[in-house]
Amino acid sequence: MDNAGGGRRGLRATPSLELFQALSDYYGINGGNDVVDLGGSSNLNLLVCDVDHRYVLRVYRPYVTEDRLADIQFVRRELSIHGVNCSEIVLTRHGQPWIVFDGRLVEVEHYVECDADMDSWERLQTGLPVLGMIHAILRNVEVCADAKFPIFANYIEPHRTLNKTLHGTQRIREWSPSLAEQRLADAAEELAYSVSNAELDLIASLPRQLVHGDFWDNNVFFRGGHVALVADFDFMGERTRIDDLALTLYFTCLKFPEYPLSDDYLQRVSILVDAYDSGLDNPLTSVERAALPLAIIRQPLWSVGGWVALLDDETSARRHAASIGWEVEWALRIADDIDRWMLAFA
Repeated sequence: MDNAGGGRRGLRATPSLELFQALSDYYGINGGNDVVDLGGSSNLNLLVCDVDHRYVLRVYRPYVTEDRLADIQFVRRELSIHGVNCSEIVLTRHGQPWIVFDGRLVEVEHYVECDADMDSWERLQTGLPVLGMIHAILRNVEVCADAKFPIFANYIEPHRTLNKTLHGTQRIREWSPSLAEQRLADAAEELAYSVSNAELDLIASLPRQLVHGDFWDNNVFFRGGHVALVADFDFMGERTRIDDLALTLYFTCLKFPEYPLSDDYLQRVSILVDAYDSGLDNPLTSVERAALPLAIIRQPLWSVGGWVALLDDETSARRHAASIGWEVEWALRIADDIDRWMLAFA
């Protein structure tokens, strides 16, 4: 039950005979007999097979507008033109880029065969220059407001971090919280005050641009050791480029949490920063490198100020809160030694 924002997000779509009939009517694809759910926390993504061809059928949540989807498709085309492997959409029989089914936008794209995700240090080092390329390509790309500012995303604006976090912790305290929930609320507020104060003078000077929004794991697919597909632009939006990089590095640190303050660990993460930098046409500035560790430790606060605060179902919100306590504690440990992380990235 992950509806949010007073019902605005909607629930993930489910397969139905009517959906497959629409696929046949509008696309001429008869794919209802051999279907695989490819997963994805936001959209319904189905692998459908028709004779010798394979496609991905994607059904968006109700809050995604036609303007936003048009720009998502535009961005994927722009990136493909400039050498980043993105999905190729299939037009309807009437040449349309999507259809509307049951109040939701539906698109079809060609399936890309892959053999690995970006879930190891080696593949991260290969994939992060591609993120740099994406940022270089998108730096001057203009899109509509719906594309710039997604309603729901794994992101919290630096200047709104404190207020949004307090909104989430207030909800937690109104639950008659358990001791673990109280500790989470206290830790999240401590982290929010710490990050907000430290970022205040840095963030204002950093340029903003369009970014991918969720460059991680099974959104970046490999084949033969190379990036074969960059997928899932659901959280695409306008922010600083280091915020996009910080999300990747944050998830990396959570996946490999051993000795997060050791010199060896910092060296591994700094190598990934340099790998990203190698894909840019204008390298990271000294201010961006100084701000990057702060952006990394801000990441768990979108769980508090976003999902805990906005999930409509209290049980779902509490379940989400129970899963993130250790992430906030991890970020606080980094905050206590933030100078070493800044030095490592300098």
